[in-house]
Amino acid sequence: MKKDMQTPSFAGSGREFSFRAIFFGILIGLMLMALMMYLDAVLGLDTDVAVVASMIGVILIPLFGGPTNKREVNMMQTCATATTFAAYSLTGNVVPLLMMGEELRILPTFAILLLADVMGICFVSILRDQFVYDENLPFPGAVMCTTAMEQIDTEDKSSTKILAGAVVVGLIVSFLQNMDYIPWMVSFTSWLPVKGMSLEMLIMPMTLGMGYVLGAKIALCMLAANLLVCLVEGPIGTSQGWFANPAEDYFAGIQDFNLPIAVGTALFAALIPICRQWRTFAGAFNFKKGAAQETDRDYSMKSVLLILLAATVALTAFCNLYYGISIIHLLICIVISLLFAMIAVRVYAESGLSAGLALNITMIVIAYLLTKNAVFSMLIAFMNFNMFILAQDTMYDLKIGQMVKASPKKQIRAQLIGVFFGCLAGTFLFAGIIKVFGLDGELFTFPFGNMYYSVISGISEGGATSLFNPMRFVMGAGFGTLLSFAGLPAGGIALALYLAPKTIMGIALGGIIRWIIEKTKGDALAEKMDNAATGLVIGDAVVCVIMVIMSLAA
Repeated sequence: MKKDMQTPSFAGSGREFSFRAIFFGILIGLMLMALMMYLDAVLGLDTDVAVVASMIGVILIPLFGGPTNKREVNMMQTCATATTFAAYSLTGNVVPLLMMGEELRILPTFAILLLADVMGICFVSILRDQFVYDENLPFPGAVMCTTAMEQIDTEDKSSTKILAGAVVVGLIVSFLQNMDYIPWMVSFTSWLPVKGMSLEMLIMPMTLGMGYVLGAKIALCMLAANLLVCLVEGPIGTSQGWFANPAEDYFAGIQDFNLPIAVGTALFAALIPICRQWRTFAGAFNFKKGAAQETDRDYSMKSVLLILLAATVALTAFCNLYYGISIIHLLICIVISLLFAMIAVRVYAESGLSAGLALNITMIVIAYLLTKNAVFSMLIAFMNFNMFILAQDTMYDLKIGQMVKASPKKQIRAQLIGVFFGCLAGTFLFAGIIKVFGLDGELFTFPFGNMYYSVISGISEGGATSLFNPMRFVMGAGFGTLLSFAGLPAGGIALALYLAPKTIMGIALGGIIRWIIEKTKGDALAEKMDNAATGLVIGDAVVCVIMVIMSLAA
């Protein structure tokens, strides 16, 4: 099949899609996947593995075969993160099915994982140019990974020293916080005068670093939205009986109340920029002669579309024949899942935070509205979660590749190789965890699995609209449309309407620090200090890995 355009030449020389990059990508990805499964199953937590994988690549690859470069490290990191996230949803979405009495079957689970992952990768590969060239999307995680990779051939050793020093600081501070020697959160709730007000702040290296890379505009917009929820909506909703006092129920009631608003806002925040670029998007398929677009994309859009369609047909047919789910219901949910993939990518690119929890709960509600079957709803949510998590990861990696001038075609190959091995190993690892520890052990408590089981049980008893109010969704859609046309970070604001204040406040503090440096020391120094922000995030993430190893050893 002819390509849409002439293959671009990528800057620089040396290795890129090498055996050692893929080998170490799979190896590191499998280790990080085990870590992520452990964190999710035991604590209900996760960590940013991409920056860790990047730093490991910078250090490890040159030890086996000589010097490396940014593009080869990027290829390793791309394969590693795809491997890590390929089976990430098992500990959250499959556990409720097992609680409902379903049996864990290896081959069907592997098939659903792999097909859904491939669909997520292909779908966002079609949308690549619309996201990676959008100047309104800062991609903070991609900036941090690129900053780490740039240490390979930088001549400015001061940047390397700043990065290394910040890693050490992040390690020390995060370790002391994990050991409870210094506080990691400050609460202002007891000082607030009105019942229903709540305000807390995470002061962690990871949130500060993420907020710094995001910058002042996005961080402050998210802060404003979150303060509106905490200081205005909280007391009003508490007094009106819309939800329980957020200061007493850890923000759970107000999150459920705001869920449809946040989803509506995020959905239209993702759709409107794509709709406004429809000519460029349509031209990328090059159906007419002479319609080629200027881009560094070196793969055929039509080939990717064919793979997406083939995976869609295969997944639909498999779930219909094996589980008996209606083809119409499956196709509707797949379309919604792809829309959710756009939301996940947009929110992550704007804020560095994942909308996974909100989107997964929403899909459970939608699937139950369609099927009226709790088991089918969780199966569909399982597929949906894999699609948008891999979509989010793929776009993240494609942005890093665009920044280091890597080949997008080779990145997609690395993604597909990574998800195959990740799905295979992840399915067996999860089966082993269930066989050894069961569903009600003292160590593996499966917090998200239990939460999703409670959600589907509540919907089955009280109806879907008890959790997802259609009018609030319409309100969110209108809000997201206005924010998008105003040029404001609607995806980040949507997440700020949903998340507990402690996370948003910590990120906002990082953005404020960057604003102060820009105003007092200039943009050049502020940009250079991205190295410090990246180092803080890496240090925090490495401590997370260390704490898991210590827990396993104990």
